Amino acid sequence: MRLWVLNTLPAHWERCRDGPQDPTHHPERHLGQPWHGIPAGGRAPDPRDLTPGEDLFVVRQTGGVGVSGVWTFEEARRVEDQEAVPDVWRDHDGETRDYDWFLHCRGTPERTVEPPMREDFGGSFPFHHSKLTGTAIEMRGDDRAAYVNALLDHGVSEAAQQRLRDALELSATGSVRAADDEPPERTEYTTTRTIRDTKLSEMAKEQYDYRCQLCGDRRESRDGSAYAEAHHVKPLGPPHRGPDTAANLLVLCPNHHADFDYGRVRVDPESLLVEHAFDDEVDGTFLTVDADHDPDSGFLAYHNERIAEF
Repeated sequence: MRLWVLNTLPAHWERCRDGPQDPTHHPERHLGQPWHGIPAGGRAPDPRDLTPGEDLFVVRQTGGVGVSGVWTFEEARRVEDQEAVPDVWRDHDGETRDYDWFLHCRGTPERTVEPPMREDFGGSFPFHHSKLTGTAIEMRGDDRAAYVNALLDHGVSEAAQQRLRDALELSATGSVRAADDEPPERTEYTTTRTIRDTKLSEMAKEQYDYRCQLCGDRRESRDGSAYAEAHHVKPLGPPHRGPDTAANLLVLCPNHHADFDYGRVRVDPESLLVEHAFDDEVDGTFLTVDADHDPDSGFLAYHNERIAEF
């Protein structure tokens, strides 16, 4: 299960929460169910890589309103006719935008969080609010834990607590029970996943003593063991289809892994000079590279040209 933060403008919120109403443009199964749209040029995951019935969206209203719903992803559909897009969505501060995708969801485990959870970026969360810009952002590591724990403390339904704990890969405690006595209905899906070489990524982490090649940070897991993340500079999935090789791997802390994913970092392929959109502590430094590790300059150039955006 992956956890995504999905942004909505306050002016769009009710339309997103209440779902499509027009059977001319939308399948009956989605009518009245929460949904969202990805505008052309919007930064978001490739919808074809999302897993129906599994990926969880924490839906927030921007402008300080905060988290307003917790929905389960159901289906991604391409926008074939812009007439199917609500007018209020297309109006972005007076500019009309086209949309590429609809993200259809189910309003479970919590269609509406009342009152919304306002984020306090000065205290509760170990990351800057700029990480939550864009259409949808996958939360990882400490970021994910901070968001989930804040939601649990804020107060959400028991069903939402269970799903959020599952997203953290924690076992449910006796204080959390299923929302219904009857087991939930299940739908069988066929999905395609990229097979990763876990031994290769583990070797890379050991090579760097689980330290981030960008900032040198060395994190710990819940059991006290060292923790780092392996990042594929040219992503494995479509449309990039990068290779699962040591030359395409970097070892990063969870925060800088997210920054690479969201295009907030560039590394010069020749000098290895780091440019960061907002982290002054690493901006202008150089990527740490072990003598026995040779990151491919072509993959770094690909990232700079196709993924980095600042």
